[in-house]
Amino acid sequence: MPRNKRMYQFIMTRHEILIEGLSLRGWGRGTLCIDEKKYGVEVRNALPGDRVLAELRRIEKNSFEAEVVEFVSHGYARVAERCRHAGCRRDKDTGCGGCTLQSIAYETQLDLKHTLLQRCLKSNHVEATPNPVLPCANQWFYRNKMELTFGPDGADQLGVGLHPAGFQHEVITLRQCETLSPLIAELCVRTTQWAQENGVTYYVFRKNSGFLRNLTFREGKRTGKNMVILTTSGEDNLPFGDGTKTAREIIDHYAAHVLCNLSHAIDTFYWTTIVTVKGCKTVQEDHLIFGPSVLREVMYVPDEAHALAFEILPHAFFQPNTLQAERLYDIVRRQAEPFMKPDTPVLDLYCGTGTIALSFARHGHRAIAVDIEVQAIENARANAEYNGLSDSVEFYAGDTAETLKQLLDRDAKFSEYLLVIDPPRRGLLPPAYKQIMRLGIDTIIYVSCNPESLANDLEKFLLDGYRIHNIQPVDMLPQTAHLETVVTLSRREKSFDV
Repeated sequence: MPRNKRMYQFIMTRHEILIEGLSLRGWGRGTLCIDEKKYGVEVRNALPGDRVLAELRRIEKNSFEAEVVEFVSHGYARVAERCRHAGCRRDKDTGCGGCTLQSIAYETQLDLKHTLLQRCLKSNHVEATPNPVLPCANQWFYRNKMELTFGPDGADQLGVGLHPAGFQHEVITLRQCETLSPLIAELCVRTTQWAQENGVTYYVFRKNSGFLRNLTFREGKRTGKNMVILTTSGEDNLPFGDGTKTAREIIDHYAAHVLCNLSHAIDTFYWTTIVTVKGCKTVQEDHLIFGPSVLREVMYVPDEAHALAFEILPHAFFQPNTLQAERLYDIVRRQAEPFMKPDTPVLDLYCGTGTIALSFARHGHRAIAVDIEVQAIENARANAEYNGLSDSVEFYAGDTAETLKQLLDRDAKFSEYLLVIDPPRRGLLPPAYKQIMRLGIDTIIYVSCNPESLANDLEKFLLDGYRIHNIQPVDMLPQTAHLETVVTLSRREKSFDV
């Protein structure tokens, strides 16, 4: 019998487990021995050193996922959780899977993240010691964006918030969030009340029916500006109150009765529609209802004298912690300095809205930047123009591997460039890695949001002749297991007096 099929007979059974480490999503990791066979297990709400009685709930990639039934003993002292939604799933308002480390001291969180990074590196034969994790000055209310979902709240009513850990369809109606903004709780409560009072339905993916899909809040931490994006299905002429209204009439009612009556003014409101028809391409459209079309934000890289101003479109990626991102990009630039001349150009791959490329351009370097998201590149070009840097940065929209191949096939020369890579969580795919090797670049700054894929890619770079100079982890999202890491690699000893 295949291993994973044999595992199903143990679902809903209970076992005592020693938690040996932390997983990438902030759950406890342990080993379970059944019938002289060993299985990996991840336990929600457990932490390293805990001994727990856990119930096996599901199978994921040949390992078990489990829930804590009882704590036999704790490995680390717990602290009081600030958020009412944190902790185990006890009722419809608890069990949020967002802040998995909120129950332990911040210094302990940093130690656990450092250990997690070390474990990933060691498992890929990367013999290098990371620096201590750079802490975040703001441990609370640091996020600048959160996307929430409409769905059943666990009591047969519509709610809007985050999914409880382990649930795909239910949501916790958000009444408190200690990581984003005090305004988000008020927005969610008022939105929920409005929808319930007027009989507005939530979207059900399985049935492709219903109206309300997502509610997104974005905030400029340095500018104080904000943006709300309400995402719905493409349905029109919907039941509303005692009658029927068009979708646009419902949206206008929401703007007038919810957004315009909050304790803090909303600057920009978008209505996004997603039309899904079986057999047809999904169509998404953004409708600006009121306010500026972009969210304005400023980043100091590293100080006000080198500030960059950004105009962020509703769906464009931007680092979720603005102030800590400033420190992250400063680390990137400072780690690169010993390997650069004043006129060394930069190649920025997976550039998003171009923040890294623009930060080097602000310090006098020319740059080429690539990203597959067309809207992100459009946003990046606009931001370059907004900052007077259009002549310094050249942006390309397209697949990284294909774009690099086209540039190299046109005899573009990159050997004297500094390469900055900030890939998605999965890391570098083989076609992209192959083209990166063709570049012939001596120095690489690799920015990672996933210790596992980072370690996998670093092992490849080491085998291909690079050496590691520095590994600097950065705590981007306190109270969670998320970790950013900046790694400097070079093929040969090379430094410049600058």
